[in-house]
Amino acid sequence: MNQILEKISKALRLGKDNNNENEAQAAILAAQRLMAKYKISEEEINDFLDENEKQENEVVEEKAENETNNDKWKRNLMITIAKNFRCDVYYHSGKLVIVGAKEDILISKRVYLYAKQAILNSFKEFFRENYNIYMISNTIRNKCKREYAFGFTKGLNEKFEEQKANSELALVIVNPDVKEYLSNIHFSGVHRSRASYITDNYCYEEGKRNGKKLVDIDTRMERTV
Repeated sequence: MNQILEKISKALRLGKDNNNENEAQAAILAAQRLMAKYKISEEEINDFLDENEKQENEVVEEKAENETNNDKWKRNLMITIAKNFRCDVYYHSGKLVIVGAKEDILISKRVYLYAKQAILNSFKEFFRENYNIYMISNTIRNKCKREYAFGFTKGLNEKFEEQKANSELALVIVNPDVKEYLSNIHFSGVHRSRASYITDNYCYEEGKRNGKKLVDIDTRMERTV
């Protein structure tokens, strides 16, 4: 029966959200035919929709991408993204855990992967233009990448803050249920990451400058509203 209820609810949503009048009408008629065929009342449909909405908004926790546990800059990026997409995080037993509604967690992970790749691509270009790749050791290169990435994340966070200051986004990217969920967790054994010290200001500042220019983040934030 749930499959039938799901089909009807999808048809109703299509009819409600579709700008094409003919398609909207066809979807609503399809939903009505299914309701008549299976003798399903409007009350049953509303109850089903209400339950689905509750499940969609339920706060859960998931492990972050495994790779975020290896590099501090990746962990820092995941934390920054999550906190700006209606989620929050905590670090426990070497694992980063995201807390939020399922859809918000999914969006946070997608934006994290997008931003991480943007950092890697941006750093590759920056390093090629500013350093002799044949004369620099891997150790120095990795250190430069780490500090560039921290700067990039800082710039990205500043961009988020500017967006919130200039709009009503500050009111929609915080989920009060997430705060309540975290307040009820017994944090015994939770590890806090130690502060990272920046020694190469040039890499950091260039990363920060490029982080503030990252494209498409505005659009991705709007999808969460």
